[in-house]
Amino acid sequence: MSLQAHLSSMTAASTQTAQHALFWQAERGRVRLRGAPVWITGLGLASSPMSLTSRNEFASFECSVQAVRQAYKMAKVNAGDIDVAEVHDSFTSAEVINYEDLGFCRKGEGGKFIADGQTYVGGKIPVNVDGGLLAKGHPVGATGASHIISIAKQLRNEGGSNPVPNARLGLAHNIGGIGMYSVCTILSAR
Repeated sequence: MSLQAHLSSMTAASTQTAQHALFWQAERGRVRLRGAPVWITGLGLASSPMSLTSRNEFASFECSVQAVRQAYKMAKVNAGDIDVAEVHDSFTSAEVINYEDLGFCRKGEGGKFIADGQTYVGGKIPVNVDGGLLAKGHPVGATGASHIISIAKQLRNEGGSNPVPNARLGLAHNIGGIGMYSVCTILSAR
C-alpha cells in the first residue's frame, strides 16, 4: 500500500484546523460539559502581503490590527474590557509590537507598558501568564490551540499557579508566517 493511502487531512493540521477541532469537540460533547462554559464572542482574521517590501510599516503587524478590530466589533468590546490575554510572542520584539497593535497601549509605549508591570497579574492587562509561546518552545501549528486553552482555563478559574482573579473576558491572538496572517478570538465567561 502506498504512503498516500495512509495520509489524510488530519496528518498535518494547520492552526485553524486545530482550533476548529477543539470547538467541534466542545459542541459535540455539550451535554457532558462539566464546569462553566466559555463562549466565543468575537473572531477576527486578516492577512498581510507576504513580501516585506510591500508593507507600509515594520513596527506593526497590520494583519493583527485588522483582525483585532474585527474581533472587538463582533464581541462589542474594546481593548480596555479585556481581563486577560494570550499574545503571540514568538520573539520578544513581536510581543511588544503586539501590545500596541491590539490596543493595550499606545504606539511606541509597549516597552514602558511592560516596564511598568502592566502585563503582569495585578496590572492593567495580564498577558501570557502561562509563560507564553517562548516558555512552551513555540509549538508551531499548536499555538492557536494553546492560547485558546490558556484563556479558557483562566476564565473558568482554573489558572493553575498564576491565576488572574475575576477574569471574565479574554483575548487569544495568533500570528502566522512572517506576520502574514493573524487570528484574534475573544472568549467570554459571561
